[in-house]
Amino acid sequence: MRILLISLALLLSSQTFALIIPDEYRSGREICKSTKRPKEHEIWLKVPVDYDYAERGMTDLFAWTNKPFDPLKKTVVFVSGGPGDTAHKSYLELHDWNVIFFDQRGNSCSRPATKELYLDPTFYSSEKTARDIEEIRKALGIQKVSVYGVSYGTVVGHLYGHHFPESTRAIVLEGVVFRGGIPLMRPQSRTRTLQSFFDSLPALTQERILEISNDPLIAKNWFSKVGTMMLYMDNSLETYKTFLENILFNDDVLYPVLKTFEYKEAMDEEFGYGHVMMGMIGCQELGMNLKGISFYSVFQDRKLVSDNFNDLDENYCVSLGLESDEFTNLYDAGKNISFSPTTYIQGSMDGATSVDGAFLHYQLASKGFSQFVLVDQGGHAPLHGPVSSGYERGQTVELRLEVLRMALLGEKISKEKLAKLSESSALSWTHR
Repeated sequence: MRILLISLALLLSSQTFALIIPDEYRSGREICKSTKRPKEHEIWLKVPVDYDYAERGMTDLFAWTNKPFDPLKKTVVFVSGGPGDTAHKSYLELHDWNVIFFDQRGNSCSRPATKELYLDPTFYSSEKTARDIEEIRKALGIQKVSVYGVSYGTVVGHLYGHHFPESTRAIVLEGVVFRGGIPLMRPQSRTRTLQSFFDSLPALTQERILEISNDPLIAKNWFSKVGTMMLYMDNSLETYKTFLENILFNDDVLYPVLKTFEYKEAMDEEFGYGHVMMGMIGCQELGMNLKGISFYSVFQDRKLVSDNFNDLDENYCVSLGLESDEFTNLYDAGKNISFSPTTYIQGSMDGATSVDGAFLHYQLASKGFSQFVLVDQGGHAPLHGPVSSGYERGQTVELRLEVLRMALLGEKISKEKLAKLSESSALSWTHR
């Protein structure tokens, strides 16, 4: 429990006044030369700054494998979420496949040569990133590639299947983003889940939660913010209940943990989480700059209601000059139909993307072979989390990898396979 408390404290301290971008700038090539990455087999290529305007020149894109690339094996390209995350610490491995990771344009080793281009909003888009994957495929001479996207990576993965069906073996989408804007920023399902959880707690616990929520030393939206982070995990509500039991009536623990909600500035990272990339994509395509949309809730007459503060707009969009609605071109998967074979994997309790949105994606955006796997009590990445962490071993990981292989081949996942996975993982995996 102590590790969980510390981890949550770090996660929940991310709310900031503004995004700090250091004056000194280094390109991705410079960063990669000075960063130790001993297991990585480097793949460097040049891609267009803008696929519609060749005169804008080329920029570096960095990809890698954790084992030597074998042209005789099938290949999957993994797309990280965020937007802004990177996969340098991923342990995802399929012994009979090439697994290609890449830093998306603007992030870590794929930062452009100049700070001017780095801070140019037109350098960034999910469609450009999907086209960058096609350049990776062509550079390595791969005939057909599978693409596995998690969280925001599902946007890029779906767009790749939409634009390049002839080059696509299969698409796997986990923690699925269907549309930007209100459905992503403030899904009703998340508020309903947290309200129902609060209502189920003992009366004494409820009163203590409300008391803390009115404490001037604690952020009023703490219950919603912790709950949202918990919903990223599998079996989240049981974990949240245990968490509350350990802090609510122990002030020595309570205040140090919950005071991490205080605002503090965030620094853009050269290597790691790309805050500039997050803002560029989030503010232009996902609705982070929409006024009045809040990711979190506060209590009003014992009910969770919006706190009416869009901290993402304040912290990212304003800092990058993207606060105006004129920069908003909201992503909508339904406007980018894909005929590529697609498997959807969605946790029922996902705090970032909703089951309803994922199922609409399945119904409206995929017109070829498709299948929808629902993971009851699953969080944001019920398959990817255990197979990429490097910490988990045994049958439950192997069964997840077997399911992933079938999906990457565009094959129907059998009920029997899902039943075995359900037995081993303490989660229920079913077709919907």
